[in-house]
Amino acid sequence: MAVTDINLSTDMYSEIRSILVSANPIVTNSSSSATTAASIYAEYNDKTMTRPQIVLHSVSPELKAWKFGDTTPSKFVTVIIDCYYTNSLGIDQLYDQVVYALENNRVDNLELVGITSDIAFNVASNNKYQMKSVILTYDRE
Repeated sequence: MAVTDINLSTDMYSEIRSILVSANPIVTNSSSSATTAASIYAEYNDKTMTRPQIVLHSVSPELKAWKFGDTTPSKFVTVIIDCYYTNSLGIDQLYDQVVYALENNRVDNLELVGITSDIAFNVASNNKYQMKSVILTYDRE
């Protein structure tokens, strides 16, 4: 699927979601070797976590400075993906699989120019969850 300027946010969201679904990220329990596939959701879902979760946030395109002699500005697209699980080993497994999938699956007309991460801990309704965010920056010239 081509990512178009007129539908940049929705096209990009669909592309990233397709890549994640195809990657089928899993968490492997270190003591039993059992695997659990992660659920992939959109942001602000109301799902109770019963398995690993990957949450794909809305895509944020923005125009940047014009290059000398160019007629259009660069468009940077930021994609934020949160990985949730109950322990840090599972979070690291999800994070690694998400980053690998996105590094190795090119999005048409966009260049991946940066990957950063952030870590958090959430206690909701006496349930403890770890979260690790993947922040991707794409350049669309």
